[in-house]
Amino acid sequence: MHEKTGVMTERRIYPRIKASHSALYFTRVCPRPRVASTVDLSIGGTRIETLYNLFSGEDLEISIAIHPQVIQCTGRVVHIVNVGGEKPESWTRFQAGVRFEEMSKADQRYLKAYIAQLMNQSDLNSRQA
Repeated sequence: MHEKTGVMTERRIYPRIKASHSALYFTRVCPRPRVASTVDLSIGGTRIETLYNLFSGEDLEISIAIHPQVIQCTGRVVHIVNVGGEKPESWTRFQAGVRFEEMSKADQRYLKAYIAQLMNQSDLNSRQA
């Protein structure tokens, strides 16, 4: 929020769109793969939901399945939130904002085209509603 105007300012360069995809990630702390799912995506990052706590500033190697391809990149956790509910089985769910750090040009092109397709579908759906 801007101090003088009180207006919320968007810090993201790229728009995010809701998209749920399976993902695997590795950290330096835990080199075994961990499962997550994306909540939203942009060319610059993603929000993932996982059962495992992550830490702000933590580096990840992440693979996101966007049929028929798997996007592979490195990223850095920029924030983490416990989104557990009221029941004990839902207490250990976390959502992490991840900024993409490195990604191949081919994966960038694929992700950009995929996001454009989702945005076009979203525009069409909102016009028809």
